[in-house]
Formats: sequence, structure tokens, C-alpha cells
Amino acid sequence: YPDAVDSEGKPHSLSQSTFVPLEESGDRVLRKSAYENLYHTLNGMRNTAAGLLDAQNKQQKFYATARKYSSAREAALDGTNVPLSVYDNLIEAVHRNLDKMHRYVRLRKKLLGVDELHYYDVYAPLTKGVSAHYTYDQAKQMVLDAVAPLGEEYGTIVRKGFAERWIDVFPNKGKSGGAYSGGSYDSNPYIMCNFTGTLDSVSTIAHEMGHSMHSWFSRHTQPAQYADYTLFVAEVASTVNENLLIEHLLAEKNQDPATRLALLNQYLENFKGTVYRQTMFAEFERDAHAMAERGEALNPAALNNLYKKLIVDYFGPELVVDDEVQYEWARIPHFYRPFYVYKYATGYSTAVALSEGILKNGEPAVKKYLEFLHMGGSAYPLDELRHAGVDLATPAPVDAALEKFERILDDAEATLAKLQ
Repeated sequence: YPDAVDSEGKPHSLSQSTFVPLEESGDRVLRKSAYENLYHTLNGMRNTAAGLLDAQNKQQKFYATARKYSSAREAALDGTNVPLSVYDNLIEAVHRNLDKMHRYVRLRKKLLGVDELHYYDVYAPLTKGVSAHYTYDQAKQMVLDAVAPLGEEYGTIVRKGFAERWIDVFPNKGKSGGAYSGGSYDSNPYIMCNFTGTLDSVSTIAHEMGHSMHSWFSRHTQPAQYADYTLFVAEVASTVNENLLIEHLLAEKNQDPATRLALLNQYLENFKGTVYRQTMFAEFERDAHAMAERGEALNPAALNNLYKKLIVDYFGPELVVDDEVQYEWARIPHFYRPFYVYKYATGYSTAVALSEGILKNGEPAVKKYLEFLHMGGSAYPLDELRHAGVDLATPAPVDAALEKFERILDDAEATLAKLQ
């Protein structure tokens, strides 16, 4: 990809890994340059990209037919005993709540103070002058305070993780980016992260510790063959921790409006990125596979039209839909691991319900949640989540999560009014 250029004419290396950080810049010229250079390059490879995705979908269709499934989607979901209705319910529930996403897009346009909101503005920071920096010791205490509602045993094990250095904390020469939780059945969970002192870095510690706690309880309760939990439930514990952290921070007294707005914006971005955006990906996958199964060609024009329509539906009338938007499907690697992105949206919706229950109902909700963490892969994921108190066989959890999204929007707009 050609380098992106900022408002001072300085070049910035552009790649798949640097693209989103560049889109998060406060420099609009840099964002636009990165956006145009990436998508124009992808458009130049559109026939190759469409050929790859078409071949992927035909392969999945062949495997499904060979195993007597009616579709690739049915084959993908059957491994964990998840009915197609869960997938469809998610998309239908999100569509019922698209007005809330459109309202957030309007708020984003207002906060950025732009005449037109473009796709290169959807990751831009909304709050200025809020740049709190936390030490690692502060981050540890923030996480411990946030998970206190989960009880003494949970907190003790988190302290153990910090004290016994389960975490490779700071960026280092030759160290990969990002964060994850790993380990094996008979080891401690181990976390790799790149802590830089931002609120997002603190949230990442909470998130990865959620994964590690899920692994800890599963491995100390289940035999090896049942200790690994499925991807369907994998993001639940991590997101519960994240939500408990942000709710803890929002509950602090005497909070200045700018800080509160920054917290609320992070909350809203989590919903946008995990519920709305992943559901949009899931809908694209469902419809693209259906086209392939009907024998329709997945050529660049067909894929562009499908993706552009989804962008218009999900982001609403306030977003100016530039030509480049329609090429985004070509850069999404998730489409080569069919029918799993919907699990991010169902997992986040579940985590919202569980964290809300933990904070409102206390011990009964905590008991069920901790029992869920002990289950590993010993039951089908929908049954495990029912035990925790969430039934994804109905659209109710997704509707409830997006009602929460609306309440956060209300809070953000009220907080903004105090700043004006």
C-alpha cells in the first residue's frame, strides 16, 4: 500500500496492521489518505479478492453437501449444536435496533463537528484533552476493584496472577503486537499484552484476565478433554470483566464531564464494533454464501453491491457513502473462517446481560456465573449460557443489550450538554 500522508505532509507506513491505528488518528487528512490508499489498492485487486472469496464459499458448499447439510451455514453451526435460528435472531434483533446505531452516528458527527461524516471518520477520537495515563500498578488495582463484585475467590486468583507474573506486560523489541491469553491444561494461564498506560490498555488487562480466569476455573474443574471452552462462549468472561471495569469507573463520584464522556464513548465503541459491526459481517457472510449456493457468481460487482447496501443500512443517512466503502469486504480475513463472527455479537450481548445481573442481583447471579466459568466444554454452549442465566435461543438478550446501548447514548448526550 502507498504511504498515508498527514496534514503536515509527513508519510506514514500503511499496512493491514497499521490501517486502523491510522484511522484512529485525530488528523483527518491522515485518516482520509490512509482510507483512500488502502481501498484504492484493494480495488485494483478486486478480481483476485472476489475469486478467492468465491472459491472459499464453493469449498464450504461442497463440504456441506458431502455431509448432507442443507447449507454451509448449517454445517458450521451444527458442530456446537447451535440452531440457525440463533444466527437469524441476532440479525433480526439488530435490524430492529438500527435506529440506535443511526443515532450514535449522528452523535459522532456532532462531536467531531464536521459538515459531512465519512467512513474514515468512524474510528476518530471523539473527546479532546482527555489523556489520562495509568501506571501498571494502578491498572492492577483498577482491575481488582472492578472484579470485586465477583467475590473473594475470584479476586484472590486475580491477585495470584498479578503476583506470580502470569502477564508479559510491556512492549519490547521483537515482541508481537496485540494481546492474548494462552497456556495449557497443566500450566497457569499466561497473558501477552502491550501495556502503554492508556485506558484501553487497562481494559485489555481486564479483558485478558477474564479469559485467563475462565481457563483457570475450567482447567481446575474439568478433565483435559472438557477443559477447553468453545469459541461461542470464549468472549463472554473477557467482556464481562471489561464491562465491570467501565461500570466501576462510571460509578466514581465527582467525575468531570469530559472524562465521563470519554468512558461512555469507549462503551459505545465497544457496542458498535462488537455487536453492530460483527452482525453486519455475519449478514454479509450469510447472504454471500446464499448467493453461491443459488449458483450466482460472486464477482466484484455483486460483492460490492451487497456490502455497500449493508453499510447504508447499518450506518444510516448521516454517513456519506464514498465509493471506497464498498471494497471493505476484500480486507476482512474473518470471511475465510466461515460463520464465526456472529459469536462476537452473541458473546457481547451475553456479557452485557451477565454483568448487568451481577451488579443488580449480587450473589445469586454471581453464583450462576462462576458455575458457568467452571463448565469448560463439558456441555453445549447454549446450555452453558442458559445455566448462567442467558437464553440465546430467543432474541431477548440481544434486544436487552441494545436497550443498554440506548441508555449509554442517553447518558452521553446528557453529558455532552453539560460540556456545551
